[in-house]
Formats: sequence, C-alpha cells, structure tokens
Amino acid sequence: MNGKPKPLQVYVVEDSRIIQRLLASAIEAAGAELDGCTGDAQTAIADVFALQPDLIVIDIGLTQGSGFDVLRALQEHSLAPGAIKVVLTNYADAEYQKLGVRLGADRFFDKSFEMSQALSLINALAAERRGSTPRPGSSTAPSAA
Repeated sequence: MNGKPKPLQVYVVEDSRIIQRLLASAIEAAGAELDGCTGDAQTAIADVFALQPDLIVIDIGLTQGSGFDVLRALQEHSLAPGAIKVVLTNYADAEYQKLGVRLGADRFFDKSFEMSQALSLINALAAERRGSTPRPGSSTAPSAA
C-alpha cells in the first residue's frame, strides 16, 4: 500500500440515466469513485449499508420509492452514519427542503438551478479527501451560506 488516501467513495440514488451519466463523469473528473448507482429506494438502502460510501447523492423522485424513503432508512437505522448526504432534486421547494434536512440531509440542491454547486461540492470533497486543493479548471466559487 502506498499510503495515499482512498478516493472519495460516492453512491448515487437517481433514476434519470442522463443525470446518472453526468454525475458519474463529474465524480470521475473529481478523482472520486462511483461506488454504485440506482433509481430504486430499497436497492439504494441495501447498497449503502453494504458499501458505506463517503458521499450519497439522493434524488427525491425515484422509479421505486423516494429519496425520502432512503434518507428515513439511513437515519432510523444508522446505516451510513459517516456519509455526507446530499439531496439533488427537481422538487426543491421549502417543504421538501425542510423534510430532507429533518431526515438527515447535509445539503439540498435544486437540479434545475444548482447543479454546478452540487458538482463543485463533489469536487471539493474529493480534493479534501486527497489532501489537495480542487483540480485546476474546476468550479470552486464560494457558495452563499
């Protein structure tokens, strides 16, 4: 073993193939690893428990179940206690955001308007894991807190 830190492990819960591919490309470009991907809540819950990823990107609307089902199961059963949970959804109204945070989401992004911020977060977390600054050319604009 060469002593380098293990790349950031990311699991994606998303039913759109287009968004899955976009996130997979961004994860790879950031130097992180895609642990797995599904559009099904129950599969996601089982996979996350088995894989223990560092970051979970969760859509609310899924082919089976919802992102809230995933968040609720992770919270109730402490399935991936160390994971950062990021909701990335088209359903970004205030009520959904409040519920997501109540169920343990660390960040909440609107797919339509905040995709670049979500990708910047992935890049920053991957760089942090490597113990370096984000890769040149990556978007690292500070986000409004």
